[in-house]
Amino acid sequence: MKYSSVMYLHKGCEAEYKKRHDELWPELADLLKSYGISNYCIYLDDAESRLYASFDADNLDSEGLAREPIMQRWWAHMADIMETKAGSFEPISTALHEVFRFNVQEAHLARVVAVLDIGKTNIKICLMDAQTGVLKDVIKRSNGVKDHGLYPHIDVNAIWLWIKDTFISLTPNYFIGSIAITTHGATAACMKGDELALPVLDYEYDGIDECLAEYEQWRAPFSETFSPLLPQGLNLGKQLYWQQSKFPEVFSEVTEILLYPQYWGFLLSGQKASEVTSLGCHTDLWSPFARQFSQLAKKQGWDKLFPPLIETGAKLGNILPAFAEETGLPKNCAIFNGIHDSNASLVPYISKPLDSLTVISSGTWTVIATINGDLDSLDERKDMLANVDAYGRATPTIRFMGGREWEVLRSDVEGSLEDVAFILENGVFALPSFASGGGPFAQCEGRIDARGLSLTAGQKSALADVYVALMTDYCMDMLGESNTVVVEGAFSNNLNFLTLLSSLKANSEIYASRDVTGTAGGAALLSNKSLKHKGRLSLAQCDSSLKPLLNLYRQQWRDLILSLNKESSDE
Repeated sequence: MKYSSVMYLHKGCEAEYKKRHDELWPELADLLKSYGISNYCIYLDDAESRLYASFDADNLDSEGLAREPIMQRWWAHMADIMETKAGSFEPISTALHEVFRFNVQEAHLARVVAVLDIGKTNIKICLMDAQTGVLKDVIKRSNGVKDHGLYPHIDVNAIWLWIKDTFISLTPNYFIGSIAITTHGATAACMKGDELALPVLDYEYDGIDECLAEYEQWRAPFSETFSPLLPQGLNLGKQLYWQQSKFPEVFSEVTEILLYPQYWGFLLSGQKASEVTSLGCHTDLWSPFARQFSQLAKKQGWDKLFPPLIETGAKLGNILPAFAEETGLPKNCAIFNGIHDSNASLVPYISKPLDSLTVISSGTWTVIATINGDLDSLDERKDMLANVDAYGRATPTIRFMGGREWEVLRSDVEGSLEDVAFILENGVFALPSFASGGGPFAQCEGRIDARGLSLTAGQKSALADVYVALMTDYCMDMLGESNTVVVEGAFSNNLNFLTLLSSLKANSEIYASRDVTGTAGGAALLSNKSLKHKGRLSLAQCDSSLKPLLNLYRQQWRDLILSLNKESSDE
């Protein structure tokens, strides 16, 4: 943002004013830079002894700058030659309003919004242009779990060090005016003051289910929370119940429970908050219709441990001074209240006046949500639930571990459409499920029926593509048809997947997001209301030559999974 003003010089002091600015204190220059001020120019009108100043800054904390001792000393140094406010040395200034701009050049440092995107498999810092929302850079590393200690847990210290080192490497080339946050769900930090009371539990830890029988007696019905009962720690309420039961003395000292995006927001800003998208996504802790904590959370007293709810994407505060100094980030870098990653993918679409639109967010999980969809379609036995969007509204959702299963099935060689045709023609089937975390067939053990054939590396990858396309198609049918479907994330770049899904869904237009990560774009858009982010979409094309064979294959695949489902139920 550009700031412009006029100041008033005492007549005859023009040369002295220029001399003092030619000898500008280095410490004052460093202070102005730390507040994100650049392109600072002052022009003199000799006839009227008026000074016209302009500079660029994002999220300028003008009150904080005015309180800085160096700034106050400079004003005192200049007070004898300028008109100043009564009772202080601050120069009198009048704001100027821009009425014309032409061919303005960019500043030396690119101005960006940084999005901290912590997924289950990868951690990324995405830099989005502060005006256009165009992705300028992505830095990422793999994510993992530490198995030693009290229980498998997330190595938050290693993540934090990586975040610091990454920002240190970025600040020489980018002006980062704000940081938005998005993370995977089913994760929370139990705090004792400003430190962790317990390690941040990995939601895939099987040991959490040892409390299942007791927990089921406490949890609220699906009709209240729209949270299905899930394995491992995918219900955050089950995690908390297990930690409370297993470590009662330590848990009794917990002062706050921070949802995972808010934990990182606290480390960056020092402010503790809660937020509805992470609180309302299959946690058992939230009642979407009542928009309040569930009976489970109230009976256990956990509702009193969550900090106050703050609007998704609202400003938490500025970056902590010590972190700014260590990394080179500007002192006024704004930190925004984070969002659950699948909900971040919905942000560009939830305010659009559409009857219904389905967004497929793909990563470790494939999460399929229909905006303005019908909640009556939800079946908790199929891992269907109500997501809670950034506006607090219940959104019908179904999911499966598509990215995880695709990794299990594929090879290192990309499959071609010819490989896809081979899979369809020869009736080679992958039958769910190849991940234990959830999905409509979580109770079934995955298997491959290769019909005695030995598959090439390309054919194995094609089978993976066919499998995730059929699973996505099945899940979309469970939710109900939408005229428009947008694929975000990893599968938006999988041509086989897009072609197959478009061929399966003849009544829907399937679009692929051309943004590298829809979660980062959504988080940036929510946190920067002036951002002119427009998601770039391309229409996926069906393959008419595959359609007859694909429809027959789909029917055979569904017949097989129905028989598997029946076998599992009989057992």
